[in-house]
Amino acid sequence: MSLTYLILLLINEQDQPSVARLWNEALLSAIRSDYARPTVHARNLFHTSIAMYDAWAAYDDTAETYLLGKTVGNFTCPFKGVNIPRNRHQAREEAISYAMYRIIRERFRVSPGARISLARIDALLKDLGYDQSITGTDYTTGSPATLGNYIARCLINFGLQDGANERNQYENKYYEPVNPPLDLMASGNPDILDPNRWQPLRFDVFIDQSGNEFPGAAPSFVSPEWGEVSAFALDKADLSFHERDGYQYWIYHDPGPPPYIDIGKNTELNDDYKW
Repeated sequence: MSLTYLILLLINEQDQPSVARLWNEALLSAIRSDYARPTVHARNLFHTSIAMYDAWAAYDDTAETYLLGKTVGNFTCPFKGVNIPRNRHQAREEAISYAMYRIIRERFRVSPGARISLARIDALLKDLGYDQSITGTDYTTGSPATLGNYIARCLINFGLQDGANERNQYENKYYEPVNPPLDLMASGNPDILDPNRWQPLRFDVFIDQSGNEFPGAAPSFVSPEWGEVSAFALDKADLSFHERDGYQYWIYHDPGPPPYIDIGKNTELNDDYKW
């Protein structure tokens, strides 16, 4: 039984799932099998949405693309346009499929669930009637497959310079917690330095939301530097900056500091905070 057929069984028979729907389902399955990284996967969803939209818009008479033929931030994706084929729906489906296939393969190739996720998209591409050996990016030949590959290449390169530090598996470049990790297997918290600052927690075995196990891990702060990542719905007019240890943190819609405990003073507010 093919992957596409299994997906169709999950959808009401009266509905005709689009190619975009099929690839979104494959992407969501890959996300569920990856590390639990909300910011990383929000970005994956953003970039794949761009890929599908631009593959659709490239074959439209009036639609504006997002990245294809545009400059976003410091990145330019050149595009000379394509001839509109007689069957533009078929061309769109093919371009969307190759763009999604290439991006998912790139983004999830080192995922803990890579073996299953990559096999799944291989099967989907085959079930849709496409050949994964087509890797060219010269869309001027008129091939929708090469257009899809070109869109994917643009987005992959865009992602390598958008501030997410994808080359280094999205590691924090500057942020270090003020407090040492709290060992949950020991009593008390004798090593805390500042109760007004975040403190990592060290687990005997940490299990993330996707079920991945990390023995003796102290999970890091998730994406404290991602204010610099190219966004799609944030206005720079709502941006503020905070400097710490020589690094400038970009914060959108900054709500201001949280309530702090007044160290060294015995006040009613402190008692409430401690309680």
